[in-house]
Amino acid sequence: MKESHTDEELMTGIDILLKLIKNILKSPKEEKFRKIKKTNKAISTKLLNLICMDDLLMVINFEHESEEFYCFNISKFTSLAKAKLVIQDFYDEIRKKYMTPEELSKFELLKEQKRQMIEEHKKMNRMKEELEMKSKLDRVEKSTEEVKASKGNDLRFGANVVKFQPPAPARGR
Repeated sequence: MKESHTDEELMTGIDILLKLIKNILKSPKEEKFRKIKKTNKAISTKLLNLICMDDLLMVINFEHESEEFYCFNISKFTSLAKAKLVIQDFYDEIRKKYMTPEELSKFELLKEQKRQMIEEHKKMNRMKEELEMKSKLDRVEKSTEEVKASKGNDLRFGANVVKFQPPAPARGR
């Protein structure tokens, strides 16, 4: 293993790692995505050859299943999405060095739009939680109120129907 790596080597290895993580996040029940075969040529030369990759895999909950495989511990699934974000940020920082000014401005714009979208999503979730809480409190308050008889039962709707009575016979005729 080398003492340091070029940015290209790092980007290639991290790109492979991000693909492996995305596959797990997309299909967590698929065992084939949760395993990394150590003897795979691309995996061993481009990913596992990176300094401290073994430690990084352990941190993001991959375990040595055998001499041939790393296996992701599915009970730690929720932490993998957070780890992916951190790894993606590191990868993006390396990529930014090689972007043209136009690519960099587009990248920064997309990053800002993504940040705004995440903030908007959080805001919507907070509003939704507040509405659910208010609704719950309203139901509790309504359940404690005394039920009043409805006036609708006393009202008479429709025409007042009166049974036909023939006129009384006239007197004197």
